[in-house]
Amino acid sequence: MFKSPKQHHLLDRPEKEGKEHMKNDLYYAEDFKEGETFNLGTYSVTRKEIIDFAEKYDPFPFHVDEAKAKETIFEGIISSGWLTALIWLRMMHEKFLSYEVTLGSPGHEEMLWPHPVRPGDTLNGSITIKGVKISKSKPDLGFIRYEALLRNQKQQHVFSTTSTLIIKTRQSTS
Repeated sequence: MFKSPKQHHLLDRPEKEGKEHMKNDLYYAEDFKEGETFNLGTYSVTRKEIIDFAEKYDPFPFHVDEAKAKETIFEGIISSGWLTALIWLRMMHEKFLSYEVTLGSPGHEEMLWPHPVRPGDTLNGSITIKGVKISKSKPDLGFIRYEALLRNQKQQHVFSTTSTLIIKTRQSTS
């Protein structure tokens, strides 16, 4: 159940309708079901944020200089993959993570950026639950393994990650 999936496993998956906004609902670990999909909403990416982020953290010419970027395989400015990942994380905070029950993550299995994000792109995010495991040694903790996906307005997959969240169980409230 918790084996690492093959690379690009998200890219051919059909788009599914997800549950809207669960952040205000208190989901404990045992409330998640394998196969459940949650919608993270949309986010519009600006040229300014791409360039500002890249100037500080990832100053490749294709992130900061339009003329030089046009001479690359990207044929224009693109977002740093790390900015794209942080946009996804922001969407998780806004629409999914509950600070009352979420205790962080032990890490990510993979991150993929199959298509570049460009200025003006509108990203749509979703996560699909891949597994739920309650700790035997600490039954007040659960591990929720999920796959996250961002698509642009053309429905191209621009980011995916497989990761795990540590979530409180209902037992933690007793």
